[in-house]
Amino acid sequence: MGATKSKKKNKNEYKKVYPYIRRRPVYTYELDKETVIETAKVYFDNTSEVTYVFTGTFVAIPSMTATAEVEDLNVFITSITTTSVTINTSESFTGYVDIHAIYVAE
Repeated sequence: MGATKSKKKNKNEYKKVYPYIRRRPVYTYELDKETVIETAKVYFDNTSEVTYVFTGTFVAIPSMTATAEVEDLNVFITSITTTSVTINTSESFTGYVDIHAIYVAE
């Protein structure tokens, strides 16, 4: 897994505008490497396995996290590719699981 650094920049500093009143800063964050992030809520309807298809495209297999909104429930990932992920739980339940997929270029 790669790492990236971010820089906080003020977008209003780079304009050649000299108003009477100083403009408020508008901050953006720029990363030094290509980064793709996708988050989603996956609904489980009295099942223990769901396959989620990514809406974005990943160049390589991303790093994944999955957390349930219900306590006392184990969530784990059984298979992951560049296009989809299969999420399992320790028992059948009805509710949502939050997933985060992050890819940082090497």
